[in-house]
Amino acid sequence: MNAFIRNQCEKELLSIYKEITSIFDIDVEVESEAFDEGGLKEVWKFIGKNSNQITILITLIGIFIARMPVENKELTRLQIENLTLDNELKREELRKIRDTIRNDKLVSEDTLQNALDILDEDYKVNWRRSNFYKRLVTYSKIDKLSVQRLNSNNKPVEEAKTIEKSAFAYFILHSDNVASLIDDNAIIEIISPVLKKGNFNWKGLYNGKVISFEMSDKQFKNDVLDKKIEFINGTAIRCVLQQNRQIDESGIIKVTQNRVLTVQEIIRGVDLAATNQSSQLRREKIAAIGQFEINFGEHK
Repeated sequence: MNAFIRNQCEKELLSIYKEITSIFDIDVEVESEAFDEGGLKEVWKFIGKNSNQITILITLIGIFIARMPVENKELTRLQIENLTLDNELKREELRKIRDTIRNDKLVSEDTLQNALDILDEDYKVNWRRSNFYKRLVTYSKIDKLSVQRLNSNNKPVEEAKTIEKSAFAYFILHSDNVASLIDDNAIIEIISPVLKKGNFNWKGLYNGKVISFEMSDKQFKNDVLDKKIEFINGTAIRCVLQQNRQIDESGIIKVTQNRVLTVQEIIRGVDLAATNQSSQLRREKIAAIGQFEINFGEHK
């Protein structure tokens, strides 16, 4: 097997292992053994003090790698917005699973399924699995992939899970775009305004970080160019900020573009000056709420 492709695949598998141990607080080390004969067989040995942790880790990795995704092509919004498992029910379920594993209890089928459901909603492990199959799908010498749990003597303890090459594409995510973040009440302290016509980025301080952003509020831009708005030290704006995002090869979500859609207020110390755009935005929100109420009433 091509050494570069093999190393890339190992990297993705090890990243999946690392994410799963982190999510479920599993203390297990992994070692690689010599290749076996018969195709290309790589054996990983998992070492830890808790046999229950080892069993569930191997089971989770094997099922997750081989189980056909219910959804594919791109990460769902649910997966993206569950970045840190901040949903209260998910946190509670995760705590129960960690306790079960840590206390060396017998892991039930329900617990295993709940753990798999958490992995299905975790964008990092899904992205890593996608990268793994992406490396293999174009490699001509691979016909299929099998994963199998072995005992300490390298004897099978279950049937091998086999994925034919024709199914590899179902595991691959083809879009690295992530749902944009919208902050309706973003406060940006202006560092560098653009006082010249052209497609130049502004610079400001947002949530304690310096960002570059595109000013897409045309009325506000024109007012600045016409010198109707002046900036002094500490001038800030309250605005609608859109942050476009993408996932990189490591599965890390990064902001690729910041856009101010509407400037609602100009802030100079304790002085607040509402813009005309702010009034228009409020009218649009009221109209949207009224339309929703009418539609809701029609469904009664």
